[in-house]
Amino acid sequence: MTQTLREFARSFTALANQGNFGGNEVKKQVVIAVVRNLVNVTPVDTSQALSNWIVAVGSKSYARIQPYAFGQRGSTQEISAAYAVAEAMKVLENVKPGQAVYISNNLPYIRKLNDGSSTQEPANFVARAELIGRKVAAAASKGQKSV
Repeated sequence: MTQTLREFARSFTALANQGNFGGNEVKKQVVIAVVRNLVNVTPVDTSQALSNWIVAVGSKSYARIQPYAFGQRGSTQEISAAYAVAEAMKVLENVKPGQAVYISNNLPYIRKLNDGSSTQEPANFVARAELIGRKVAAAASKGQKSV
């Protein structure tokens, strides 16, 4: 079943608000796992789309940013992905228990990419990232290391 980005946001918010999977540190682990996956599977040419996975605390970000490292044909994917994850970690440093954390990408073409418009990645990579977040949360609730 195809999941829209809006459904992902609702589902991820519900997961984060459950609060029964180990607290603030687990919330951070879940967010980082999802962001890591998203920046590594988002189809890439210039690094614009992957750089725009933005983590915000308290409310959704509506920002659109330039690529961390502009490139062509995926040449800067690795460095831009590293910057995107580092930026997410920096945002999460000050998150407190009970605060909502949002992951967003406001580029107008992100839906097309998620729908499979690129041959680099199959459709619904956002839903797969959510599943990874759920696995991390489930593992933490059982006292296991995250996947």
